[in-house]
Amino acid sequence: MSAFLHEHGPQLYVGLVTVASLILLISGKVTIDVIGIGLIAALVAPGIVDVKAALSGFSDSTIVTLAGLYVIAEGLTRTGALEFVARATLRFSKGSATRGLWLLCTLGALLSGFVSDTAVVLVLLPITLQLARELDVAPSRLLMPVAFSALLGGTLTLVGTSINLFVSGAAEKAGAAPLGMFTMTPIALAVNAVGIAYLVLFAPKLLRARSSVSAALAAVAPREYVTELVIGPSSPLLDKPYAEAFPAGKGPKLLFFVRDERTHWPPFIGGTLKKGDVIVLQGDVQQLTDFQATLALKMVGNQRFDPASMNFIELAVSPRAQIRGRRIADLHMQRDYDCNVVAVLREGHHIRERASELALEPGDLLLVCGKEQSIPKLRQSTDFYLLTGEHKHLVLRQHARRALLVLAAVIACFIASSTFETLLPNVKKMLPLPLVSLGGAIAMVVTGCLTARRAYRSIDWTILVFVVGALALGVATESTQLARLCAEGMVGALRGIGPAAVMCGFGLLTTLLHQFIAPYALVVLLTPIAIEASRLMGSPDPTPYVLAIAFGGSNAFTCPMGHQVNLMVMGPGAYKYGDYLRFGIPIALLTWLVASFGLWLLYPL
Repeated sequence: MSAFLHEHGPQLYVGLVTVASLILLISGKVTIDVIGIGLIAALVAPGIVDVKAALSGFSDSTIVTLAGLYVIAEGLTRTGALEFVARATLRFSKGSATRGLWLLCTLGALLSGFVSDTAVVLVLLPITLQLARELDVAPSRLLMPVAFSALLGGTLTLVGTSINLFVSGAAEKAGAAPLGMFTMTPIALAVNAVGIAYLVLFAPKLLRARSSVSAALAAVAPREYVTELVIGPSSPLLDKPYAEAFPAGKGPKLLFFVRDERTHWPPFIGGTLKKGDVIVLQGDVQQLTDFQATLALKMVGNQRFDPASMNFIELAVSPRAQIRGRRIADLHMQRDYDCNVVAVLREGHHIRERASELALEPGDLLLVCGKEQSIPKLRQSTDFYLLTGEHKHLVLRQHARRALLVLAAVIACFIASSTFETLLPNVKKMLPLPLVSLGGAIAMVVTGCLTARRAYRSIDWTILVFVVGALALGVATESTQLARLCAEGMVGALRGIGPAAVMCGFGLLTTLLHQFIAPYALVVLLTPIAIEASRLMGSPDPTPYVLAIAFGGSNAFTCPMGHQVNLMVMGPGAYKYGDYLRFGIPIALLTWLVASFGLWLLYPL
C-alpha cells in the first residue's frame, strides 16, 4: 500500500484537486477567481508544481491576448460601432421575420468571429427586440437563435472566443503546435451554415411565443414583476380588509404581507391593513406604478419615485457582476446611479420572499426608475446589462468610425500574421497575437473610444485569474503523468472502434461536461489528455483532437448557465430551462456531428 501511494500519490492528489475544483465550479458557491487562486496554492504547497511554473500563466500569451480583446470589444460597444453594421443589415429584412432572423443570425455569427460574442449579443439584443416589436413577433422566437448564432460564430477564428485561445495555449504547453488564426475556419463554416439553418427554420416550431419584460415596456403583452410597498400613516388603505383592498382580478395581485417581521400568506381572512405593513405585489409595470401613485405608497427605505418625470430602465444582472449574492436592499442604487429599484423578475422561479431581501443571481431582471442622467451611469457599470434604451443612448457615437478602423487594423494584422508567413517569414515574429491585441487595446484608448479606467474595468479579471490556476493544474496533470493515465483510459475504451471514435469521443465528452463545468477549466484540462491520446493512437497530427476539444468547448446550447449570452437573453425572452433543452439539444448534437465529420474528412487520423 505504501509503495502504491509513493508511486501514485501525486496522481491521486492532483486527481482529488481536480475533482474538488470541478465540484466547486458546479456548485457556484465560490467565485471562479477564488478557485483559481486555491488551485495555485493547492499545487504549490505540496511541491507538485513550483511557484515559477504555477505563476507563469500570468505572462501566458493567451492571457495577454484575451485581455486586449476585452478592451477592443468594450471600445466597439461604447461607441456603438457595431450598431451601424447591425442596423444597415436589419433594413434588408423588409418586414419579414424569417428574413430578419436570417440576417441577424448571419451577422451575429460573422461578427463573433472577430469580436467577443458577449459584445455582439449586447448590441444585437435591443435591435432584435425592436424587430420583434415592429413585426409583432414574440421576442422569445428571435432572441435565443441570435444568442446561439453568436456562439456558433465564435468558432470561426482563433480569436472568436476565449475558449479557442485557451485550447491553443494549452496545446502549446503540452508540446503540440498552437492553433492558427484560421485553422478552425473550414470546418466552422460548415458548422455555422448547418447551425444557422436549424436556428431559423426550427425556432418557430420549438420556441414558444412568450411575453417578456421588454415586451411589457414596449406595450406588447405585459410581463409581471414583483415589488414591495409600505403602508404609510395617511394611506386610504388603512384599516381596510385585505380582501377588499386587493380584490381578485382587479389591479396587482397581493402575494403576501409582512407585519412585525412576520409573513402572512393568503387567504387573508379577517386581516386589515395597518400602518407599516409591507405589501408584496405582483403585476405589470402599469398596474404597479398606477397603484403606488394613486394610493401614495412608499417603497421600502422611504424612497419615492415619480413615473411621470422619470424613465423606466430595464437591467439584467451580469454573470460577472460583483453584486451577485447581495440583497436588493443593499445595492445603494440611489447613491451610485441616481435611480431606485422598482421591481424584480426572476424567470422560472416563483418568488416567495420580499423583493428587497432577494439575493441577486445572474440573469435577474431589475426594473429601475431614474432620471436621464442615470442611463450613462448604469451603462458604465459592469454589474448590469441595459436591455431597454441602450441603442438610443450611446455616449461616444462620434468615435464609432475610429473604433471600426481600429478593429479593421487588428483583423488585418491577425490575417497577415497567420496567412502571409510563407511570403514574409518574419511576419509572425513581428505581429504576434498578444502584441496585436494589446496594440488594438491601446489604440482604443488613444483614439478616445474609451478611457483608460474603462479599459481596465472591461477586462474580466476573475476569468483570467481562474485560467492561470487552471493552467497550473494542466501543468500538474502533465508532470504527474495523470494526463497520460486518463488518455490511456479513453483510448482503451474506444481503441477497438478506431482513432476517429477516440477523437469524436473527446468532442462529445467536452460537450457533455461543458453543460455543468466552466469551459475555461474544462478545455485546459482536456487538451493535454487529448494530445496524449493522439500520440497513443499513433496519429500523425494531434490537431484534430485539439479541435474536437475547441468545438466542444463552444457547444453551450443546452443550459442558460453554459454561457453568459444565454443568460443575457433569458429574461428578455422569458425563457425557461426547458426551452434551452428543447431548442439546444438538437443544435448541440448537430454541431458535434458536423464538426466530427469535418475533422475526419480533413485530417489524417
